[in-house]
Amino acid sequence: MRIQLSDRIKRTLGVLLLVLFVSSLTASSVSAAVSTKYMDKNNDSYDRGYRDGYSEGYSAGFIDGITGKSPCMFIAIYYGPDSGYKGGHFNGFVHGYSVGYDLGKKFYGF
Repeated sequence: MRIQLSDRIKRTLGVLLLVLFVSSLTASSVSAAVSTKYMDKNNDSYDRGYRDGYSEGYSAGFIDGITGKSPCMFIAIYYGPDSGYKGGHFNGFVHGYSVGYDLGKKFYGF
């Protein structure tokens, strides 16, 4: 009796876990499809902002590095790809600034 009951519980739990696993896979794929549906329009402006910000940040960082100034400090905020032009511009500027500053700092010693 006790063995039969534990086998039933194991079988029931196995079926419930399988149903839970399948439903979680379905929910995550639907969620990903919905989030990428609206991302194309924002992604274009993010890329454009990133490119603009990168070039501006690179030149500003290079000038600061080659003149021997201390680097600018940026607030540690990350804007995701769905944040549009402003988020892309900020991320690009910070990345470009750090790359430009490092290169300018190398030339500062010459």
